[in-house]
Amino acid sequence: MSGRDEVEPLPGFIAWPIRVLAVVFVVPVRLAWELFTIVTRFIGRYVLRPVYEYVLYPVLYYVLYVPLRWIVLNVLWRPLVWLVKYVVAPLFGLLWDGLVWFVRALGPFWRLLGRALLEAARAIGWAMRLLYRYLLRPLGLALAWVMVALYRYLLRPLGYAIAFVWRWVVVPVARAVGWAWNHSVVLLWRYLVVIPISWVWRTMVVPPARWLRAAVLHPIAETTRRVLATLGLR
Repeated sequence: MSGRDEVEPLPGFIAWPIRVLAVVFVVPVRLAWELFTIVTRFIGRYVLRPVYEYVLYPVLYYVLYVPLRWIVLNVLWRPLVWLVKYVVAPLFGLLWDGLVWFVRALGPFWRLLGRALLEAARAIGWAMRLLYRYLLRPLGLALAWVMVALYRYLLRPLGYAIAFVWRWVVVPVARAVGWAWNHSVVLLWRYLVVIPISWVWRTMVVPPARWLRAAVLHPIAETTRRVLATLGLR
């Protein structure tokens, strides 16, 4: 540590009063806290723990737990077990036996009901066979014949006609229209744009440009060349 980082001690006239105040205020508080800790440990070990082990726990165990356990076991559980064993179970047994006897006593009724249901099922089956034979099957055959006839005499000829018209009318017309459109565009571009621009270029641009080159630019260039030759710069 450098000398700059070292902390200079306080002067004696300031350090000694601070030490005296610390002894006066801090030491009693620390001693009181240590005494409180010792007293609480002593009370917990030699007063509260013996009171719990030899007074509270026996009182709670023999005054509350043991009587409640005896009451639950002898007043509630054992009578409930006896009630279930000697009342509820026999009652349910009697009810089950009575139900079995009732069902067996109604044996003729069940047999009659089974026969009635069987006859009803047979009647329904017979009606379904008649419905299928004389209604659903003829209706299905008629519908199939109509669909076949519709396809054979209407849809297929119509499809052939549409295909024929498409192949020999629509496609050639579309091709002719496309050819005419392309050629008309080319002709319009040629006669409305290319030929007028070419005529304007040949008649109005080329002759003035030739005259300008022959009458103006060429003499200027020749004169400039002679001047530079006379001056020895060329």
